[in-house]
Amino acid sequence: MSNQVIITKEILQQMLENPNQQRVADIIGHALVALLKRQTATEQNASATLIHNNIGFTGADGRSGTITAKYYLKHKTLLPWQVDKWLKQGKNGYARIVKYHSQLNDVAVAKAANKS
Repeated sequence: MSNQVIITKEILQQMLENPNQQRVADIIGHALVALLKRQTATEQNASATLIHNNIGFTGADGRSGTITAKYYLKHKTLLPWQVDKWLKQGKNGYARIVKYHSQLNDVAVAKAANKS
């Protein structure tokens, strides 16, 4: 894979500052589903991160990330408290979901390569 950059921390954070809350829920939902797909089948079934390989969710986010991604797949939306959890700013000033920007970029680059 090339060093192409589609999603950076700054771009993702800016996308999350959209005033349309449904759009923000969709961005988070799609991001969580992309991360869920990177989890192993065992991790998906257990709703936990079992293999610490820097792919998919971190150990701290394994359960909530998996459950929220599955909720989004089923309902095509997220509840306000689910959105708030992933928008919560860390000490670095970025929303919680932004820590996955590199993996989300990998997914976006692969998707763009498949379209061409």
